[in-house]
Amino acid sequence: MAAVTRATQTLLLAVTGAVLVRMAAGDSYLRYVNSWMRWPLIACGVFLIVLALADLWRDQGSQGDEHDAHVPRAAWLLFAPSLVFFLVAPPALGAHFAERAQNATVPIKDASEVSLPPLPEADPVPLTLDDVLFRAAYDDGATLADRRLELTGFVSRDKSGTWYVTQFGMNCCAADATVMRVAATGVEPPPDDQWVRVVATHVPGTGDGGVDSPEVTVEELELIEAPKNQYR
Repeated sequence: MAAVTRATQTLLLAVTGAVLVRMAAGDSYLRYVNSWMRWPLIACGVFLIVLALADLWRDQGSQGDEHDAHVPRAAWLLFAPSLVFFLVAPPALGAHFAERAQNATVPIKDASEVSLPPLPEADPVPLTLDDVLFRAAYDDGATLADRRLELTGFVSRDKSGTWYVTQFGMNCCAADATVMRVAATGVEPPPDDQWVRVVATHVPGTGDGGVDSPEVTVEELELIEAPKNQYR
């Protein structure tokens, strides 16, 4: 691998900064980091661009032998994220990763210490998957009993073939993502990674204790487009 000249390094800094700004200005950054990271990404991108401009200005006043000085070959790695973004544009995490990732678990507490409000009167009642996990973990899912639930997520499967309505939860970035999923029965599943909206009822006794995934019986299934932000 050829060594990187000072001018090439300046170009790589500028391109990397421009990519960060472009990602954060749109919605593509949501595939990799949480929504609150928009402004830090923009700040980092602007900093790299300013750094490149400052480097260019400094080189214009330097001698020719200094301008052509070489920097470590590892500087080429700066271009890798930019190349990946423009040529591949990796998607958000999906079913393949969900099969291998760690399931989200609910902290074990004494049920007497947990106060769960009743669900709203809507029928079906929209719930997030993390809410289902929490409610199923205590009192045998008593607050879910005899209620029709509206759940949204993408389709994933485990090695046994059981399919799930799935979403990822993350604190910062895709690297710390955990799987929130609810096992689904009652209908034939769509293909993996297809986003769905289902109306379903909780199967009593499943998900109790917060270790295993709750199970629901699906009454209605609708195929939907993936949301801009696919993480919780």
